[in-house]
Amino acid sequence: MSGQGAGGPVFAALAGDPVLAEHYANFRAKAESALDARLVALVRQAIAAVHGMDAAPIDDTALDERTRLAVAYARRIPFEHTAITDPEAAALVAQLGEPRFVAFSVVAALADAECRAALVDLPGLAAA
Repeated sequence: MSGQGAGGPVFAALAGDPVLAEHYANFRAKAESALDARLVALVRQAIAAVHGMDAAPIDDTALDERTRLAVAYARRIPFEHTAITDPEAAALVAQLGEPRFVAFSVVAALADAECRAALVDLPGLAAA
């Protein structure tokens, strides 16, 4: 997925501040470690696809109900987050539990931010 790996645009933009880069990396790693690695990858892939950055669509039919719900929710975060209802959020909380829902939200928000950073060439902007 473009711009979302360990060497992504946010990390590149933070290269001039190694302490901040380390804090960002640790924060991201802690959020991701609270979830199954496969779910993290699927969330990042779904959000990248929404931004037109990933050519590989996710085959929802191969996913279990919990994962399908999480991926569908993640797809809405970039451009429809204000339309997500309390009952929709509660359904995902019921599947993940409150702590993992918070981690999921952080992972999805960072994935969205990292996609946007790649789309605007954040490292180039930071260097300007």
